[in-house]
Parts: sequence; structure tokens; C-alpha cells
Amino acid sequence: MTILLAAAMTMASLAAPDPAQVIGMVVRAEGTWCDVTYLRCEAKDFKGLWRMYRVRRDSKLVRAGGHLDGKESIVIRSRWGALTTFDCANPRELGCKDPLNLSRLVPTTTEGNVVTAFFDAVLELASDRPSIYDGLRQGILRTRGAMKQLSDGVAELRGGGLNLETILRGWSAGEYFLQLCPLDEAANANCPDQGSAVKYSWDPKQPAPFPAGALRPGAYRLYFCEKGVGLPVRTENYADLIVAEEARYRELAADYSRVLDATRDWDSADPTAPALRRGYLYALARR
Repeated sequence: MTILLAAAMTMASLAAPDPAQVIGMVVRAEGTWCDVTYLRCEAKDFKGLWRMYRVRRDSKLVRAGGHLDGKESIVIRSRWGALTTFDCANPRELGCKDPLNLSRLVPTTTEGNVVTAFFDAVLELASDRPSIYDGLRQGILRTRGAMKQLSDGVAELRGGGLNLETILRGWSAGEYFLQLCPLDEAANANCPDQGSAVKYSWDPKQPAPFPAGALRPGAYRLYFCEKGVGLPVRTENYADLIVAEEARYRELAADYSRVLDATRDWDSADPTAPALRRGYLYALARR
């Protein structure tokens, strides 16, 4: 009975949090931190809280590990958009000897806005599709090259072609090899074994439609491909996008644009912001 009870408690601690109880997400941490309410901090393989860890109302965040010198800190993005830093070197934190005062994350007025709607959609996705959310978290560590990156977004399907203006935002005119692959329910790209990249002439002043053929509305991944010896090869430079026809495009593009405008300034200090926006895009695709 004791073993079963312990197992049940462990499973409960690892269960996906109730979205309504989440008040923030970890952006980054210096030193090792743990949530003693929900995690086994003493486990040998525990390495500290991870980026995009969901902080709940009853979470108790404490410093963990052997060497503690008061220089530890943790940064959390609240559900209402504010970025809060808990710095153990700051006198107000008293060396972080006690669990952090997470009430600082919750504003006195919690009216809904674009940011809270954004977080609510991402949290619902995390609850319903935890593997997708974990994939987004892992994707933060993906190496990004020096060249211009493709932009996630919503693309309009019209006249047998795809409008890529928002996806190629900021790209110079030129010829590029691109490959479009559908995403499955787990947000994995289903690309053909043999490369089928399209040579596409892009001119931001007079954008030509990307050839779509029999493309259907849905979620896709667009890869930038490099031309070497033989067929063009997919790179890690890609964008996820929703392909939609005119009426639905206007609605989805407007929603995504509002979130992008509200969170664009986060990116310089918050490496989780692009991943969260991609999660919002997945949520839009499921809506």
C-alpha cells in the first residue's frame, strides 16, 4: 500500500498542470532551482527547472543543489505578460533562503487581454498535446544559422498559389529553394523521402505566388533548402505556417498578427517567446 501511495504521488506530481492554475513560465535560471510542490528535487538525475516550466499558484520554488553562493537567479514570464526576475543577490530576496514569493507574478487586476488570450491558448495546447509542448521547449535549443530566418505565420491560399509575404518578411529578392511539408497531429513534418524542393523567385516588391498545386488548407512546415551536389537539402532554417483560404485567412492572420505585435519586443530578453508563438500558431490551426 505504501509503495502504491508513493507511486500515485509521483504520478500526480508529474501530471500536466491545470491550465487555470498556471501563473507563469520559466524563461531562464542561474543555478539549480526546484519546485518542491511538484518535483522530486532529490532525484539523482534532477538538473533544475527547465525553460517553459509552468509555474503554478501553489508552486514553491527553492534553490537546490550543493553549492549555493547567493548569486542564483530565476526569470519568469507571468501569465499576464510581465517579466519578473528573482535575484538572490538582491536584498529584497533575503538570499532566497525561503521559497520565492510568487504573488509578485500576479497583478492586482487580472483582466483578459491579447497576452492572456495568447497564454491561455498555449497552455491549453500544453495540456491537450504535451508532446508538442515538450517539442517546442526542446526546439529552443535548436542551432540557428547566421542567415535570415523564415518567419512563422499564416499564408493565404489563392489562385492555385500560396502568398508567402509574411513568411519571407525581410528577405532580399533572389532565387531560393524551398520545400513545403504537411504537419501531422504531433506537429511532425511529413516530408517525402526524396527531396522535392521548389526553385522559387522571390521579389518583395512584386511577390509571386509559391506554386501550390493541389495544396489543401492546414498546418505545414516550409524549409529553406541548400543546393549542393545533387538535390537541394533541407536545413534547420524553417517556418511553421497555417495555410488558409481567404475568409479563414483573414481571421487567423489577424489573430496571429495581434499576438506577434504584443510579444515581438520580448525576443531580445526571452528565448522562449518564439517557441510560445509557434505553440499559439498550432493552437490556431486546431481551432
